[in-house]
Amino acid sequence: MIKEDIENNLKTNLDISFIEVINESNMHNVPDGAESHFKITIVSDFFENMRPVQRHQKVYEILKMEMKKIHAIAIHPYTTNEWKDISGEDLKSPDCLGGENAE
Repeated sequence: MIKEDIENNLKTNLDISFIEVINESNMHNVPDGAESHFKITIVSDFFENMRPVQRHQKVYEILKMEMKKIHAIAIHPYTTNEWKDISGEDLKSPDCLGGENAE
């Protein structure tokens, strides 16, 4: 499936903290089960110091094979700090409090 190909390709090529790929084809005039329109939210510190257009270009470069199979893609690329600011979520795992660290 294209959705999984998109996720796997981005995970392979970028150090990702968070990724969400949504098939939005059902919102368009396409047959049931189509994989033609996607929204990608991707969080990676690879995007640090990059302009928005550069971030999009990098994602397009990584997904060049998938782009041949789909009609449209919405890309929402963020750094970890940007994502934390807009979502309020800290993507770091909490420290372990079990085992020897337990009080």
